[in-house]
Amino acid sequence: MTPDDALLARYLAHECTPAEAAAVRQWIAADPDRVRAVERLRATFDAAAPPHERPDVDAMWAQVRAHHPASLPPARRRPFPVSILVAAAVLIVAVLVDRAVTRRTPTHGAVREIATSTGQRATIDLADGSRVILGPRSRISTPEHFGEGPRDVTLDGEAYFEVRHDSTHPFRVHAAGGVAEDIGTRFVVRAYAGEPALRVVVAEGRVSVTRSGGAPVALGAGQLASFDDAGTASVRPVDTAAYVAFSDGRLVFDGTPLAEVVSELGRWYDLDVRLAAPEFAGRHISASFTALAEDDVLGAVAAAAGLRYTRQGRTVTFSRARGIP
Repeated sequence: MTPDDALLARYLAHECTPAEAAAVRQWIAADPDRVRAVERLRATFDAAAPPHERPDVDAMWAQVRAHHPASLPPARRRPFPVSILVAAAVLIVAVLVDRAVTRRTPTHGAVREIATSTGQRATIDLADGSRVILGPRSRISTPEHFGEGPRDVTLDGEAYFEVRHDSTHPFRVHAAGGVAEDIGTRFVVRAYAGEPALRVVVAEGRVSVTRSGGAPVALGAGQLASFDDAGTASVRPVDTAAYVAFSDGRLVFDGTPLAEVVSELGRWYDLDVRLAAPEFAGRHISASFTALAEDDVLGAVAAAAGLRYTRQGRTVTFSRARGIP
């Protein structure tokens, strides 16, 4: 079964029947290119219509078509090839940016904000040619006329940056009291509220990071820096693939403490995940997940931690497995 555009739109808006959703998932899983295309399309579609707001699917597609009538096929029931999925993803990003919240601050003038909610990602193409992939439960702010002067963005959460280098207009990411400045690179900045450290991981090129007025710390490809509240930096080499994975829809843990794992599960799956005992927080998990159901991921994490999980609605508790001390 090849879904037409109406069925695919209902699937992305979570309005399918269980049978329709199963059929669409089977079609997606048959081709890795479809998996990647639909993951990106879902992220941008969801970001344009948050799940707590019931989306008007017909109105959303009508808006996309109205903005870009020549780029989409006629509005009729027909197969939805991967090339159109990718094109639609780009178009919905454009709609998302058009619908971004604009507000004024006393010191910075007008700024534009784009935010994701639980389980969502958004790909944002900036006016200077740079690209940002925003992680779940994250928010980014840019000047209304970004690229016409200093390229400064503000991040709350996690984002992957592919920066178009311009030595005359430095690209700076402001997060958790720190500033990461691009020196021609691809990098990840993580600064979720409630987490103790600002984290910067460089996948390519170099980044200079300053925290709390301290001395700049230069990072090269394959390095991670964590900054505590005092501005003290801890730098170490890492396999950057695990830290960049969220940008293409993969949830990867590489020796990650369980305390951080449960927070991440909450962001990706809209769950309230708890540990039955504080001593579980220091257990470390290594695992990789792509497009798996919640219970599959929870079961795998529990097994890797030597624990079991119980679930009541959206509340999940990891506790000691029976027969294991």
